[in-house]
Amino acid sequence: MSGLWQLLREWPPGYGGVERVAHELAAAWQAQGRSAVVFSLAARPPAQAGPDPLPVAYRRVALPSAALGRLLLPWPSRRLFRLLTAPEPLHAHLPCPAVLVLALMARLLRPRRAISLHWHSFLEPAPTPAGRLFGAYQWLAERLLPCFSRIITTSPVLQAELISAGASPVAVRVLPCSLPALLEQQAAPIAAAHLAAPPAPGLRLICIGRLDSYKRVDWLIEALAAVRDPAVQLDVVGDGPDRAALERQAAALAPGRVRFHGRVEEATKLALLARTDLLVLAANRCNEAFGIVQLEAMACAVPAVAFEHPRSGMAWVSQLEALPWPGRREALPPLIRRLAADPALLAGARGAAHQRYREQFARAVWLQRLQEAFAG
Repeated sequence: MSGLWQLLREWPPGYGGVERVAHELAAAWQAQGRSAVVFSLAARPPAQAGPDPLPVAYRRVALPSAALGRLLLPWPSRRLFRLLTAPEPLHAHLPCPAVLVLALMARLLRPRRAISLHWHSFLEPAPTPAGRLFGAYQWLAERLLPCFSRIITTSPVLQAELISAGASPVAVRVLPCSLPALLEQQAAPIAAAHLAAPPAPGLRLICIGRLDSYKRVDWLIEALAAVRDPAVQLDVVGDGPDRAALERQAAALAPGRVRFHGRVEEATKLALLARTDLLVLAANRCNEAFGIVQLEAMACAVPAVAFEHPRSGMAWVSQLEALPWPGRREALPPLIRRLAADPALLAGARGAAHQRYREQFARAVWLQRLQEAFAG
């Protein structure tokens, strides 16, 4: 596996899935002595000059761009010309219209260049003018899949959807998301403690992510309220435009049972997971295709559940035979009641979650799959 240039909208590292994946790819190449360069359409704003969420040893290049709403359009520049005409393999992260266009331009300028796609998620466009434009982008992206001989995606669910959309079965390869090696090491003693001790009375839930509409933290609060047990508590980690409304909802429906922590450091998040019994990813759109927070929980021997949703792999990530449930909104309160009332069920789910992490998503497994995904 040679060096690699990556192209994405975001500026890694970060809290979002796309930039975290790009960061892990670049860090792995760099650690193996290969060249790793990341081109980003969104340069890191000077106003956010605090420490990066994750350390960086690879080179990052900002492409001069102009913003048109949420769309970023690159300006002609030497950096852009170099990106499009260089012989180095290029790996482009979707969904992003500008990234797709640049990948196609690079293909036209150097037909024999190795250019691959990383398909992170399908979009579920809103019925708005902007949503219709993104719907048109996705339609075009699906039609262009045969132009690329290697397409990396994050789960077998998305792999099947891409093949149904027209991609060659040989081209689509699965490389699940991963955790940084340090985070995996830090999670190990938490997992050991969870596996060694019986569950405490009650049940502690957690959700981690941006407090935005499609994350459906409101559904989780409603499920908590439906479980009329004051010993069932919820920690909400993250910030976003819906936080104030969610705090009002929690105060009205489940007073004293929901704590909002805002955006926290990694150490604080791990400390919260150390006292957590169940992580819930309540997103209801295929935009959420793989929850890295699910991996963080499972590495700590905390079971995680997510809703079943077409064109999303989030339910696949943390599915457990030891904790069957249909993945529907109305089934969440009964699941919470079962876990709160059955410590043996929760203990079994802890062990199964940790075993699934070790077998499917552990760092050593991911490094091997990385080699396989980019081979040939």
